[in-house]
Amino acid sequence: MSIQDRKVYPLIIFGFLVLLSFGCEKIEKLNLLNKNKALQPQGTVIAKVADLPITLEQLEQEIQGYNELTDVPEAKINTREQRIAYLKEELIRRHLLYLEAVARNFDNQPKVQETLRNLEINVLANQFIQDEIKNVTVTSSEIEDFYNLYKDQFQQEEERRIKEILVSDETTAKEILIELLKGADFATLAKERSIAPTAANGGDLGFIKKGARGADFARFDIIAFSSSLEVGQNSNVFKDKSGYYIVKLEGKKGGQPRPLSEVWDEIKTSVLFLKQQQKIKEITDNLAKKIKVVVYEDRIK
Repeated sequence: MSIQDRKVYPLIIFGFLVLLSFGCEKIEKLNLLNKNKALQPQGTVIAKVADLPITLEQLEQEIQGYNELTDVPEAKINTREQRIAYLKEELIRRHLLYLEAVARNFDNQPKVQETLRNLEINVLANQFIQDEIKNVTVTSSEIEDFYNLYKDQFQQEEERRIKEILVSDETTAKEILIELLKGADFATLAKERSIAPTAANGGDLGFIKKGARGADFARFDIIAFSSSLEVGQNSNVFKDKSGYYIVKLEGKKGGQPRPLSEVWDEIKTSVLFLKQQQKIKEITDNLAKKIKVVVYEDRIK
């Protein structure tokens, strides 16, 4: 549903009527509230509700968040008309409701005050953190050291090109293995004797990763991806869920660490995050030494 389809205009009209019906006492309270807050808009003012400003930057930030949460392309806000509609239907409406809530002393309710206090704690703590870590940087040597230390974690997953022959009994499988040992062509025997779906293609599975065929092929994976199986070599006969197999390793790729140049940005992001977290820990550890902290663990059920 697009923003234009929402039937919120009645709410806006209602909001204006409510504002007009405040009475002198409520208007006086709102004026005092706004005066005491001395709210200074940070940006270009595009609307005012009483003395509360709405800025262009605020509108753009809200629209960006809305578009990021909207999966339907046609529901996204892109045009000037849509932006104006969002301003009127969402931001102004919210400000009207806020003013009425203040006029009715909702802001003095204990639950509301607790929520506002928690919100203030989160916002200020986050702002403090962002200010403290904004100058944290990562050097090239730190990226290289991280790569060398954790190179195994950047290993490319190995893929192997496997051919298979599947038969229903062990005797037949052993007969085929003997023919292969005598020099028979694997693909030809697969076409002639395999009962696997790949028989028509000479038993060729193409390049596959370990585990790609699912849990039913656990034994198959052990044999086909064995470190002792060399390229061009056939396996011995082995049994799996579907019957008796012989596989041949035709080729393999991957299995090597990705080059540093390929993972540079990935590592930089990781190292930067770790350094930021370390700085935050140092700050909080120091603060904990200066500020009394009491935890009542017995009250946590």
